[in-house]
Amino acid sequence: MISKNKFFIVAGLSVLLLAACGQTAEDEAAAAVHNARDAFEMNRKQPTEKTQDVGFYKPAGWKADVRQNDHTIVLTKGKRTVTAQYDPNAKKDSKAYYNLLRTDAAPEILAQETFSDSGSFGFIIIRKQSDELAEIVAGSGPAQVTAIVGRHDIEPAAEQMMEIARSLEIQP
Repeated sequence: MISKNKFFIVAGLSVLLLAACGQTAEDEAAAAVHNARDAFEMNRKQPTEKTQDVGFYKPAGWKADVRQNDHTIVLTKGKRTVTAQYDPNAKKDSKAYYNLLRTDAAPEILAQETFSDSGSFGFIIIRKQSDELAEIVAGSGPAQVTAIVGRHDIEPAAEQMMEIARSLEIQP
C-alpha cells in the first residue's frame, strides 16, 4: 500500500510535470528574453574562433562556416543551424539591425526587448513561425544571430545566440 507521503510526492511531481508541458509560446518567449538579457549583461563568452576580419564564440560541438565576403557565419550542430551576420563598419552601439527588423512586416511577435550595457546595444526578437516553431533574432551592435527553433528550444537557444552575438569582435 502506498503511504500518504509517497502519494502526495507523486501527485505533486505530476502537477509540476504537467505545468511545465503546458507552457505557452509566450511563456517560453518571456523566459527566453530573461536568458538573453542575462547573457548580454554578463558578456562572459570570449571569441574562440578568429578569421582575418572577425572573432566569435563557437559553442562546443558546433561547426562554423565563415563566409567573409558576405560577412556571415553559419554555425551547425546536427539539424540545428544558426546564422550570424555582422557589419564590419558598425560600432558596439549600432541599432541598424534592430531598426531594420522593426520595419519588417513579420509574423506575430511573441517577445522583443532591447538592452544597453557599457555603450553596447543589444536586442532580442522572438517571432512565431507556426504552433511548433519560432524565429529568434538576437543582436549586439555589429552582429545579429538568427535561427528557427522548436518552441521548447526557445529558452536555451536565445541565451546561446546572445552569447554568440555579444562575443563577436571585428578585427582591425
